[in-house]
Amino acid sequence: MSERHDVLIVGGGLVGASLAIALDRLGRNVALLEASPAGELPAVFDQRNLSFAAATVNALTALGVMQKLAMPPGPIRRIHVSRAGDFGRVQMDAADYDRPWFGQVVVARDFGQALEARLQELPQLQRYRPMRFIGLGAVVDGYRQVHVADDAGERVLLARLVVGADGTASGVRDALGIAVDRHDFQQTLFVARVRSQRAPDGSAWERFTDTGPTALLPRGDRHFGCVHGVARDQAEAVMALDDAAWLQRLQHTLGWRAGRLLESGPRSAYPLVQVLARALVGERAVLLGNAAQTIHPLGAQGFNLGLRDALTLAELLEAADEDAGSDALLQAYVARRADDRQQTVAFSGGLARLTSNPAPLLRPLRSLGLVAAQRASVQSMLVGGAMGFRGDVPRLCRGEAA
Repeated sequence: MSERHDVLIVGGGLVGASLAIALDRLGRNVALLEASPAGELPAVFDQRNLSFAAATVNALTALGVMQKLAMPPGPIRRIHVSRAGDFGRVQMDAADYDRPWFGQVVVARDFGQALEARLQELPQLQRYRPMRFIGLGAVVDGYRQVHVADDAGERVLLARLVVGADGTASGVRDALGIAVDRHDFQQTLFVARVRSQRAPDGSAWERFTDTGPTALLPRGDRHFGCVHGVARDQAEAVMALDDAAWLQRLQHTLGWRAGRLLESGPRSAYPLVQVLARALVGERAVLLGNAAQTIHPLGAQGFNLGLRDALTLAELLEAADEDAGSDALLQAYVARRADDRQQTVAFSGGLARLTSNPAPLLRPLRSLGLVAAQRASVQSMLVGGAMGFRGDVPRLCRGEAA
């Protein structure tokens, strides 16, 4: 007989694992379907640097995850934004808003280990691992059939609600027949850990160029997390650079704001392609995180947006009756996520296009925009969005108790 669950989460990455933790306190029958075996983190938990907005830190602290981090996060106290070839800049200081920081920088692998430690404290959570999602079947007596497979062969699980948190190439999204809109930015983002002559002091530096953003983010281990955007046709050549040439390239792009760059760890490269699902829900199914929207990393809003997806769903499930996958609940989810999703996608994608456009006529407009962004009223709006307080903010993001 097939096992039955109120909620079956497909994908044990950043958003799926966070949702499982958020649902634990609700007394629901929750299962987590993970492709990675026990003792092995999903590939998404690599050396990338995750910039957690203040709202995200609030929520993950309430869920007991931040306390599990082995390495202290790096606070972002000041943000400096500029663009090569344009005049003007944006400088923001958290102290001006009576806050200790705008957000915190966490290494993805460290975050994955913290999530795993927290998941192991949830005895009621059913974890299927390693197990692959195969497809969706019919809805029978209010349960969606979910076809899965492991070393023992294929089987069918039943769930009131299937959550697709399985990333950009979402199998759940494909099984639902939900189309996507893609935009290839023709950029590749390089990620590495770098050491500078000056240790991080809470300042984050972001420099826009014609080929994408470059940034230094303050980590908690006296290093910076570096991201460097290049044109796609340059990516192979940049990957082939030795460390000295790579550091020279970064120094030329960023200048000397953080002092001389002395050392770099291994580089990883990620093509930048925006993928937006045309619908967020199907019959007894919902998409979260990158399965719903994979956005440009400019502004570091991808995971923050996905976590707000998960926490909004958890709130609705807390208030719902026994049927976790009702049409009413799914439509309420779509309505609550609409503004935040639309505004965040428009901000990240629109800013990426504007700041990388080399057209000479745009330079004075961008420069005027940077000057205008120094105004207090404009900065307050930017700060609120960057900190995750946009739209219908989930309760845990506001710092309210779990």
